[in-house]
Formats: sequence, C-alpha cells, structure tokens
Amino acid sequence: MKPLFQVPLKFGLIGAGIKILMFFVLLWTDANPLLEMQVFNLIILPVFIFFGIKEFRDTFNQGILSFSEGMTIGLIIYLLIGLLYGAFLAGALNIIDTSVIMEEYIATNLQKLEESRSQFGQKEFEESYRENQNSSIYVPIKDIIIRTLLIGFLLTSLLSTVLRKQPKK
Repeated sequence: MKPLFQVPLKFGLIGAGIKILMFFVLLWTDANPLLEMQVFNLIILPVFIFFGIKEFRDTFNQGILSFSEGMTIGLIIYLLIGLLYGAFLAGALNIIDTSVIMEEYIATNLQKLEESRSQFGQKEFEESYRENQNSSIYVPIKDIIIRTLLIGFLLTSLLSTVLRKQPKK
C-alpha cells in the first residue's frame, strides 16, 4: 500500500478507536458521551491530522509535502474518524438504553436554543424547538459526523498549509 494511504489509514483507525474507547469511558463515568465527545473531538482531530501529515512528510516523503498531499492525508484521517465513530454510534445507540442520554442531549439543545432565541423569529424558533423535542437517536449521530467533517476540513486546510515544504532548488 502506498504511504499516502497507509499513514492516514493508521491514524484514522487509531483516532476512531480512541473515540470509541472514550465513549465507553464517559458512559461508565455517568457523563453524557453525546455531549462530552464534542469537546473531545476538538482534541482528537488536530492531534491525529497533524501527526499523520507530519509522519508522511518526514518519514516517507523526504521532508517534502505539497498542499494536495496534506489535504489528501487529512481528508482520509478525518473521514475515517468521523464515519467509523458515526457507524459505531449508530450501532451502540440502538443496543444500549438511550433514554437518559437522549433526554440530556435534547435538554441541552433546547437550552442553547432558548439562549439564542433573540436571533430567531417566533415562527423559526417554534419550529426548531419542536424539531429538537422530537429528535431521534440519529440526530446526534448526524450532528457529530457533520461537525467532525467540518472541523476536520478546516484543520486539514490549516495544517496542510503550515506543514507544507517544497524541495530546495
């Protein structure tokens, strides 16, 4: 397998494994993993994207990295982390009792919606409030995947630019 795919595959699988492990740790400590993993996501993604790009550049590419190589590596890493964790959540939330977790998730979302009430019109607020009250377990899964992909894209763009090195002429 080419290093351009081997390195991000390794970092993506390890990152997804750590997120899955943290889900169980948070569940075991009676914290809500749907809420707490949002913060943990901000730690996992930059670390794994940075070290994945850096390992490819320094170990396999003689210290040279183009922007497109960095973007490819980062894309594979954050896609693997987001999609594997999302698939795990879909399975786990269908197996375990999610009533308490979902109640806390919905209550937190409704509280955030109430705090930002002035930014909405009355009709939009009521519609959003109703949608949040009737959330299924797939809403947080979709939310987590989308946030992972957006944050991953922004971080990959930044880190690909920062870590880019051209050959000396």
